[in-house]
Amino acid sequence: MPPLWPAVFLLAGAIVWLLAAPAPLTGLRLLRTPEFAVSDLLADRPDRACFTGTVVEAEDGGTVEAPFSGRRAVALAYQVLEEESSGLWWLGFPFGTMTSFEPIDGGAVAEPFLLDDGTGQVRVDPGGATFRLDPDTMIGVKGGDTPPERIRRYIDSNDDVNDEDVSVNLGIVNWGVGTDRRYVERRVEPGDEVLVCGGARDARGAIGAVPAVIDGGSPFLLADTDRRTLARRLLVGSPAAVLLSLALIAGGGLAYAGFLGLL
Repeated sequence: MPPLWPAVFLLAGAIVWLLAAPAPLTGLRLLRTPEFAVSDLLADRPDRACFTGTVVEAEDGGTVEAPFSGRRAVALAYQVLEEESSGLWWLGFPFGTMTSFEPIDGGAVAEPFLLDDGTGQVRVDPGGATFRLDPDTMIGVKGGDTPPERIRRYIDSNDDVNDEDVSVNLGIVNWGVGTDRRYVERRVEPGDEVLVCGGARDARGAIGAVPAVIDGGSPFLLADTDRRTLARRLLVGSPAAVLLSLALIAGGGLAYAGFLGLL
């Protein structure tokens, strides 16, 4: 009978992989989601499909103004990240600190738009979609420094974000004691190439567009990359987590192979 401990390594490797991956189940579903052209919607209303095309501003949709950059977008996600430090301990003794930036505020907003893939246009209402977008703007502000005017107005109008322009007057020196922050925006603007995955249903469309709308589904995603790249990102976590997972799985596999005399 083979020993049980190699199975623990295999199981631990699988658990590390699943916990580190951003959204493994969604990634697997995405790999099984077919790609459609907008013109295919003239004859079909798929419950789940992916479409790639260019964003066109809808006449009844418009755009929203991004809070940190001031740019106009049809979909926007923003975050305020604040630096946090935590102590590292070993055998009850401190041996260093770990610094990370954690979200303290944020939000998302979207307006309906048209997706044009060259075969036609279809309306997309991304209000309920999960955004998978790379950062377009990241503004770092050191603690104690005065932020740019747009960020200053954002802080002044937001009760959940306090002032970071904090300093201690030591006579001849003003010492900034605020916490470092990052202000991040992820945007979809008219003219951007995007991926939309979701279900289509009958609806009144714009003149010349397919009489359908994509406004839900499982998954319902708005991304700025292709379907396979997005699936890979959702299935794979950080490089360190991947290496640890592979090492655990390899260790368990080699142990079983040795027991069976395959090595």
